[in-house]
Amino acid sequence: MTRTTRTTRTTMDYPYARGDLIDAPQRYSYSQYGGQAFVAAWRKDRATSLAGLPDAVAPLPAKPNVDPNSRQSIDLLERALGGDVDLREAFVKKFEIHKRVHDGYDLAFRALDKQARYTMSLYLRAADLFAAAYEGTPTLRYLNVYLKCLDTLCAEVARLSPDLAARLTWHLGQEAGYVDAVVQARGISA
Repeated sequence: MTRTTRTTRTTMDYPYARGDLIDAPQRYSYSQYGGQAFVAAWRKDRATSLAGLPDAVAPLPAKPNVDPNSRQSIDLLERALGGDVDLREAFVKKFEIHKRVHDGYDLAFRALDKQARYTMSLYLRAADLFAAAYEGTPTLRYLNVYLKCLDTLCAEVARLSPDLAARLTWHLGQEAGYVDAVVQARGISA
């Protein structure tokens, strides 16, 4: 008698890029390891996001000569992109914890106005920063915060202007490349 073995492929959902993630950020704590099924679900979710986006446009380099005393996030992000490691780390830590980018921060890096957190261009510039951080030092911490930022942007894609949507397209391509490299290095078949 021959025995037939059936292989059941586990499917999984990728719930992290849905809903109002600015007012109700995802909580990633204690997420279950999903291996291949998780990576496949992530890929499917990102493909859905990409389907309605325009052609990719790469971010601009950091702006030089930004006011060193400004507490507005756009200026802080430009300084971080320009090489201010302390500001980079402040943005990484803030996004890891709160998953938001406020319009400005005080010297202790607390939001100047907790309600001022809906400027989508700041989320894209934060994605620029997180991608640059990962490019410079490919540690999983930077990739993790980059993925979370892109989750927020994918959830808010309807709020993006065409130029911001084009930048998101670029970031989703970068993200896929980073994840592919990690998957290959870790031996996760996807």
